[in-house]
Amino acid sequence: MKEFHAYAANFELFPDNTDAFRHLYPLLCQLKKIDFVFNVKNPSANQGQMACNFDGELEKALRSLGARQYHLKLQKGIPQELDFAFEYHGQKVAVEIEKSNPEKILRDILKCHIYMDAGVDYTLVGLPRNYAHSRGIWDLYDFGMQRFKECMKYGFGTSDKLGRILMLGFTQYDATSNEQLSTQIRQQIREKASEG
Repeated sequence: MKEFHAYAANFELFPDNTDAFRHLYPLLCQLKKIDFVFNVKNPSANQGQMACNFDGELEKALRSLGARQYHLKLQKGIPQELDFAFEYHGQKVAVEIEKSNPEKILRDILKCHIYMDAGVDYTLVGLPRNYAHSRGIWDLYDFGMQRFKECMKYGFGTSDKLGRILMLGFTQYDATSNEQLSTQIRQQIREKASEG
């Protein structure tokens, strides 16, 4: 397994007219750059799938800015799948980070409803603008915004609940070159991992 350094920057929030935005903007607008690490466990298997520790580094960054750790207890039978939760100015927030799969974003929105039912005040869904896949770059943040707008338009959730969900977009960069992560950089990372 080999590690490759990256960072996230250019954070953006959507939608910007909700209770979630009003409460969390003072915290999230302070995010500038978050360093994290990609791991390639087996470069020859599963198209060299990379895992990263972005969620843990985001949690550390938020805690350094004034958020407090919070443990969300879910009802029996619901798996504890959220990435982390925190408390900020008396409000509890559950966080989901979707790093690679656009098809799971609607599931993440459903999970946000589950977390609200379990007692959190707001939920945050983190989505990269540039997930580098072997078939190209996927803008998960744009995909998430489109799914959120469709939820609002077609009544997939109540406006009250949807108003408590906030999308956090970010761009991923290779720390060595300071270039946005791309399919070419992803391939270079896989090749370096194969070299040992």
